[in-house]
Amino acid sequence: MRGMQDRLDEYREQGYTIFSQLFDAATLHRWRDAFPDLAARSTPPGGSPPIWLRNCIELSPNLFLHAVAHPELLDFAEAVMGPFVQLDNLTFVAFPSVSHDEARGKVSGWHRDIWAEVPRTTDYTRPLACNAICYLQDMTPEYGPLRVIPGSHRRPTLIAGDARQRPHPDEICVPVKAGDVVFTHNGLLHSGTPNTTGKPRFFFSIYYNLVWLKHRDNHSGFCTQQIVESARKRNDRRLMRLFGVDDCFIHRANSGFCVPDEEQWQKWSDEDRAVLRQE
Repeated sequence: MRGMQDRLDEYREQGYTIFSQLFDAATLHRWRDAFPDLAARSTPPGGSPPIWLRNCIELSPNLFLHAVAHPELLDFAEAVMGPFVQLDNLTFVAFPSVSHDEARGKVSGWHRDIWAEVPRTTDYTRPLACNAICYLQDMTPEYGPLRVIPGSHRRPTLIAGDARQRPHPDEICVPVKAGDVVFTHNGLLHSGTPNTTGKPRFFFSIYYNLVWLKHRDNHSGFCTQQIVESARKRNDRRLMRLFGVDDCFIHRANSGFCVPDEEQWQKWSDEDRAVLRQE
């Protein structure tokens, strides 16, 4: 297992890091097998089943909560954003296949993620949001791998017009196996690649942001609120915070900033663990 500091160094320099085999084959099978039923439940009357499933915690908490609250992911998210980590959205997608002619010479579209901006300096800055991306199959050239421009979270790299749909000279294709998680800085330029396998490409995105930002998933539903109430009884601050409930954030976000961030974040994370009541 890689050490935290090694991961942090890579993340700050490259804009991403890979957690190898974070989810096992049985979990991936459960997610993949559940997709048709989840899509049917998300279909409006008279509509077509969606390929993008949103609000997945509310849709099936028993299936997905362990993923968004995975301790390795949350430990790392807190190391790069501080103990302010909220679930912005959980999205489960079955990207359809396209023809080889449609895919030839194209990428899906270069972009930075929501809450980002074009960097103004080459200094590393804390992300406002992070994406934990898991693919449910090995990402072969035919399935359409993730492309990234390493270090673009620290450079004012611009891509305009039709160039956003073309390969970039500084890109790499990220070598990802089924069950791996690619954890990205929201300022990293990245793109998918068209899928030409003739089968769906399953993609699972856990998007975290800072707790004082808005979130796109609805955290007010019955199932999600049951999770929050259960966490409240245990004083599980980290789990409550995932769904926008944080009684500490005003004090912590107005701390005076006279201590190095990482040192202060670790103190607060230790406090959160100390008050957690075990079941």
